[in-house]
Amino acid sequence: MSDTDTQTAERGSGPQPQRATPPIEQRPSKAPPPMQADQRPPIERGAHLLALSALKNAEIPFVVAGAYALHLYTGIYRDTKDLDLFLKREHVERAMEALSAMSFQTKMHDPVWIAKAYASDEYFADLIFSSGNGIAVVDDLWIDRATAGIVHGLPILVAPPEDIIWSKSFVCERERFDGTDINHLILARGKQMDWNHLMMRFQPHWEVLLAHLTFYRFAYPGQRDHVPQWVWEELLERARHQQNEPEKKKLCRGMIIAQGQYRVDVEHWGYADARMEEVPTFRDHRAPDDTKKK
Repeated sequence: MSDTDTQTAERGSGPQPQRATPPIEQRPSKAPPPMQADQRPPIERGAHLLALSALKNAEIPFVVAGAYALHLYTGIYRDTKDLDLFLKREHVERAMEALSAMSFQTKMHDPVWIAKAYASDEYFADLIFSSGNGIAVVDDLWIDRATAGIVHGLPILVAPPEDIIWSKSFVCERERFDGTDINHLILARGKQMDWNHLMMRFQPHWEVLLAHLTFYRFAYPGQRDHVPQWVWEELLERARHQQNEPEKKKLCRGMIIAQGQYRVDVEHWGYADARMEEVPTFRDHRAPDDTKKK
């Protein structure tokens, strides 16, 4: 068995056409994908284990995501130096205190979504409480629906694949696009995922989900059935009924998915930043001049 446990216990705009709640599908299970070996050096493992232990000992609710979750769910190992820990905003200050007591250097990196705790310049933990655009806020469902796992011998909770997809779907920058991770999660776990929950998460931004599912269909033509047919039918039906929204003619939602690439729209073409217009979490917690930096 690798250092990351391979044995998991699953736990748990505008008028739109209404649908009946889809029936619960009895879908065949899929064998876990083959694991790539965990190649982290001992010093990195030690730093991550110390951070995990500090939060567990302080009884702070959190889930592990990032490279560890991708490894658990898909078998893909990624060489990153950070540890992604997702927790509610109200617990961040206490988490920073617990990590500081273990000699981590902590700071609030961006009040919209992330704090950081450094074991060294090279190894650190990200304390994430929202997506960077303020939409995918960590709530109780992240914890309640988590998957049991083991990291470096320590029992922990791993973020649900549906919520990982929700958070990653808004990362579409030129230098970083998380759509490949989403495709791999659907390929490995799509038949076991709670698609009702995923559709609920994307309710205000369902076009983003449709876009990623279209990429998935193209990437894996032989496994299109990993996305339930009713999901396709509902999203396509919404798209068929969708019309222009004249009152939003100068609104750019591109800033929600790729701030760097759509900044020209806001700074030079007179479009309004949808994060400021439509996302209270971003508007209320952004740092000074944040819309210009991002």
